[in-house]
Amino acid sequence: MDADLRFSVPLFLVDEAAQYLGLPASTLRSWTQRQAGPAPLVHRIRPETPRSASLPFVGLVEAHMLRGFRELGLSAQGLRVSVTRLREQFNDEYALATQRLATDGVSLLVDMADSYDEPMWTRAIDGQAVIPTVIDRYLQFVTWSKDRYPTRLKLKTYQGADVIVDPRFAFGQPVLERQKIRIRDILDAFWAGESPRTVAAEFGVKADEVEAVIRSATRRHAA
Repeated sequence: MDADLRFSVPLFLVDEAAQYLGLPASTLRSWTQRQAGPAPLVHRIRPETPRSASLPFVGLVEAHMLRGFRELGLSAQGLRVSVTRLREQFNDEYALATQRLATDGVSLLVDMADSYDEPMWTRAIDGQAVIPTVIDRYLQFVTWSKDRYPTRLKLKTYQGADVIVDPRFAFGQPVLERQKIRIRDILDAFWAGESPRTVAAEFGVKADEVEAVIRSATRRHAA
């Protein structure tokens, strides 16, 4: 696992990853802090400098899935209890980022909600129906490799453009799925004064994709 770039290469600043996922930066920072248990909720690699990237690809996927757990109504303590139990059940510290979450993990979460044991689920009364629906909604953005760990994440924050993170392309930075054009390059061209249509022609992409990328970035900066 140590030699796998999905797990061992820091790709993102925490605040940068939070923007990609549509999360408050303070929330993602708290998820990367070690508290109870042998590992934080989201894996982070010690940065070389305070301004260096520290979040690996697997950490981005973990945070994406945790966003779904929050949608279920779990408290901060409930998140930690749930993740701890999943990791123990799977005997895998990367339980949040394994395809087993789609089957064994959902069943375990339903069992926990039905038991009314910790974590306290604010929506436990309809947990049977809600949990699989919410988790599936987040799993659909993940592409798995043969080892059942993720190889690609589609960013759900981009409405109208297929934007992915795949550590094999562009050093793991977000790109348009078909052309592998970096989102950063599209935005840099637009912020330099070029129109969306000019940017689209320059990079050989659709104008509506460029506009969708710009809308998403503008929305995040305004938040």
